[in-house]
Amino acid sequence: MQPSAPQPYIDATVLPYRILLIEGNEADAKILLNQINTLLEKWITVEHCTGQEAALRHLEVGSFDLIVLDLSLPDIESTSKVANVHRAAPALPIIVLTGSDNVTMAVHALDNGAQDYLVKGEIDQSTFLRSIRYAVARQHSLELSERLVSLVECSDESIIGKTLKGKITSWNAASERLYGYTAEEAIGKSASMLLPQGSNGELTGILDIIKAGGSVRNKETVHVAKDGHSIDIDLSVSAIKTDGAIIGAAAFTRDMTQRKQGILALKEFEHKLSIALKTGNVGLWDVDLETGKVWRSIRHDEIFGYDSLLPVWNFEVFLTHVSPEDRVYARDAFERGVATGDFYLECRIIRTDKVLRWISARGEIIRDLDGKAIRMMGAVSDITDQKQQEEQSRLAAVAEGREEFMATLTHDLKNPLIGANRLLELLVAGALGPLSTEQAELLETLRKSNLDLLSMIHNLIDVYRYEKDAATLDLQETNLVGLIDECISQAQILSKNVINSDLPKQMDNIRLDSFAIRRVVQNLLSNAVKFSPEGAITVRLKIQTDQTVIEVEDHGPGIKPEELSRLFKRFSQGAAGKRYAGGNGLGLYLCKQIIEAHGGTIECRSQLNDTTTFRFCLPLRQP
Repeated sequence: MQPSAPQPYIDATVLPYRILLIEGNEADAKILLNQINTLLEKWITVEHCTGQEAALRHLEVGSFDLIVLDLSLPDIESTSKVANVHRAAPALPIIVLTGSDNVTMAVHALDNGAQDYLVKGEIDQSTFLRSIRYAVARQHSLELSERLVSLVECSDESIIGKTLKGKITSWNAASERLYGYTAEEAIGKSASMLLPQGSNGELTGILDIIKAGGSVRNKETVHVAKDGHSIDIDLSVSAIKTDGAIIGAAAFTRDMTQRKQGILALKEFEHKLSIALKTGNVGLWDVDLETGKVWRSIRHDEIFGYDSLLPVWNFEVFLTHVSPEDRVYARDAFERGVATGDFYLECRIIRTDKVLRWISARGEIIRDLDGKAIRMMGAVSDITDQKQQEEQSRLAAVAEGREEFMATLTHDLKNPLIGANRLLELLVAGALGPLSTEQAELLETLRKSNLDLLSMIHNLIDVYRYEKDAATLDLQETNLVGLIDECISQAQILSKNVINSDLPKQMDNIRLDSFAIRRVVQNLLSNAVKFSPEGAITVRLKIQTDQTVIEVEDHGPGIKPEELSRLFKRFSQGAAGKRYAGGNGLGLYLCKQIIEAHGGTIECRSQLNDTTTFRFCLPLRQP
């Protein structure tokens, strides 16, 4: 028994399964089909057609893996056969069949899309199998190359091929957009043209890494465009290999300019935000509502009195810092915030140093796709100063309301008292009939009491007026010597005291509110008469540099040192003053307001059982 002929190796993963045979010569087709079916019938199915038109119809309706095309088809010129079939099935490998006398045409067919050719009469099974494998592999390689070229051209990254000496061999569209060079301008040039002056060592170092079998990943560097501007680059370089040998390098470059600008802008924003949070006394927090864990900024814990972040913080820890009176309110506010999505709370806290402070906290809910509340993010700030200002504003409003009430009240009291005093004056003068001595004395006492009350009302009105607006002064050129002399004369009529004057004979007029200054001098003289009923009183006026100095000196009991400090405060009276009827503690306070409204100063010096001197100074020139 003879051994069977050796079977050729058949790789079923490489061989196509369906072949379209386009052969116009029936005899040649039969020979080829017999050769195929003898050995490859398990893997290959062949469909045969005799002309191009029939082949095109087969390609429209059938699914094939390979085309075998006879170049001597009678229905079309040889130069167009391969091109037409290739256009109809560009993804299928084509093997052409030619006679031994027309090999040149077969080679030309390779340029028009065929992958291999076979010469009729020289085809055997081994040759045919080799041709099939070559055609399929060449088609796959061509498709892969086309895909790679398409990917490279469509890529947004600059992809540059270069030799191991740095010469540019490929240049995609993204490279042109990034650097400004066209492919014609770049290919064949050294890649060093993309580097800043003096940076050629960087290219050499990268190529040395590639030659050694390494690669470069995400190296941040700077390249230079055609127009000379610098580009921040993220660079990666890999080796290009053929049959395991490194023949070049592929550089992938990405423009990082905008990203770096974005990073810088983000850092700047974060810095500004940090400053704003510190300046605004704001702490940030983020609560995971499922786990209860809380992220906080350092300022958050500082508001509660800590120098650093506590290891554990949650809502219950927060409640321990809330003032006991506000805890129920704080819990209700949090639960309401989770339910509505908007959290707001103002409450008092007790810091770790036991200091009571006010805080304001605001947050918003973040929900998942199902609408479930999963996080709450917000901010907390110390509003103690704001609360104190609000309280001060409230107290100021109360005080202003009280002053308005007092002003209205005193104004309403003044007119009836004036009317009553005029009537009393008529009665005392006997205009309404004769009065007994006792009756006249009683009515005169009543009239003086009314005068004291009117004086107090006038003081109250003036105090309110000067507190409200010091600009109500009516400044006019005034003879101050004459004004003081008149005040002394009036006081002397009503007093048993000897009132001495030490006034200059002549003095230039100065701008002041004569009515207001008259009130000051009269008040000081009235006090001197009141507190030294029998002692001598001296009034002095002198010029010192750029101011006028007026002094009223008496020889009464004097004022205790502890009473001097509060002498010019509202409703303040010394122990001696309280012994005299009619005192209300507003006279000296009003004097101080009037003098300070003029830009001057007033003071008192006193020695017990000796002398008391009230001294006020006025500027010679009023603004």
